[in-house]
Amino acid sequence: MLRTLLFLSLTAIASAAEISFSRQIAPILIDQCVECHRSGKAKGSYRLDTIELMFKAGDSETAPLVAGKPDASELYRLIATHEGDDRMPKKADALPEKDMQLIREWIADGAKLDVADKKAALRAIVSEQEKARAPEKYPRPLPVTALALNPAGSTLACSGYFETTLWETSTGKLQARIDGMPERILALAWVTENQLAVAGGVPGRSGEVWWVNPLQPKERRRLVSARDCVLAMVASPDGKLLACGGADNQVRCFELPSGKLKWQIEPHADWIMGMAFSPDSQHIATASRDRTAKRIDAAKGEIEATFTGHDCTVLSVASTPDSKETLSGDVEGNIRRWDRNGDATKDGSLRPGGRTEMLALSFLDAGTPMAAMGSGAVVSMDAKARKTKDKITRYDDRVNVLLLQRIDNTARIITGCHDGRVRINELGKAEPVLQFVASPGW
Repeated sequence: MLRTLLFLSLTAIASAAEISFSRQIAPILIDQCVECHRSGKAKGSYRLDTIELMFKAGDSETAPLVAGKPDASELYRLIATHEGDDRMPKKADALPEKDMQLIREWIADGAKLDVADKKAALRAIVSEQEKARAPEKYPRPLPVTALALNPAGSTLACSGYFETTLWETSTGKLQARIDGMPERILALAWVTENQLAVAGGVPGRSGEVWWVNPLQPKERRRLVSARDCVLAMVASPDGKLLACGGADNQVRCFELPSGKLKWQIEPHADWIMGMAFSPDSQHIATASRDRTAKRIDAAKGEIEATFTGHDCTVLSVASTPDSKETLSGDVEGNIRRWDRNGDATKDGSLRPGGRTEMLALSFLDAGTPMAAMGSGAVVSMDAKARKTKDKITRYDDRVNVLLLQRIDNTARIITGCHDGRVRINELGKAEPVLQFVASPGW
């Protein structure tokens, strides 16, 4: 009996001490190694961005991982060596001793994997491990960073913390909470009643796009697992394409409803801050921190035009109703109008609100663009006269999101603000017809 108890105790201690690949090893590799050994940037032809590829040799043809033998494992040798020319990561500090020792022990113990899917991306594994549950009640209003209307216009999807919340547009009542989503949700696109795309991630750590059925939230799948946050996402008006971009400088385009990747390009040298489809679904406009805006062929993923008329970060874009021209707004309050060749138009400069960020752009009609600003104002503009036409509303905090909804002959302006409130205004009325704090329990 004593021998049995001793055996069970030793087994329990060994089990408790077993190193977890997903919780302990993968985060080290992501922070220190994946950026230089990933798709599109595999130094030495060695990739670490998926489990399957992690075990395959690069140009050295030496096994990167030999179970039970850390000294015969090229991956460990290169991070542990004192030879400056060989040591990984290159041009950076050596890994902390505790991290090197942890990797050594993991290999010595058999390089065991606690992940079923060997094709899984390391970032996807870690992001799932790190996900927390959304709070039952929010301790304070969470800034609204993304909104999307369902096709019927009856339900509004809103950003949350590790969740997406659904609200009735007629009453402002909470309908549902979809958990298991990215920590920060920065873009939403509602394509059909049972197809909602959710994008976001953790800044500097990971980016995600999820495809969810709001009617059956357990029906979901991940479309994107990126090395940094997905900041912008749009669906084509014809419902056939979904495009996203973010802090990894990549634009990805997916076919709908299959979710199959159609193309992927890196059109900018810095973060992609905003995106818009043209009304004819043929072109995608992008805004970037590299001070440019671009127009991309949606079918081919080819850059059609680059606009270089901004002197600072470009935050937002919108296509004109005829799909021929593009508006782009920047962090210093400028809006530029340019054509399909990337050339500024004759009446192509607007400054509707002083030196404040142009956070979102849209159109009321062919000649009336709208802007939501960091000052809290939402205005419409007379494009030809190049001046503000109407101050639609003014709040005390940043307006992060701007949606336009038409019901019969009435235009409704839906805004999501940094103070956590969603407001619905009818054009011509000074006060919102509906407003609510989109943080459950507040």
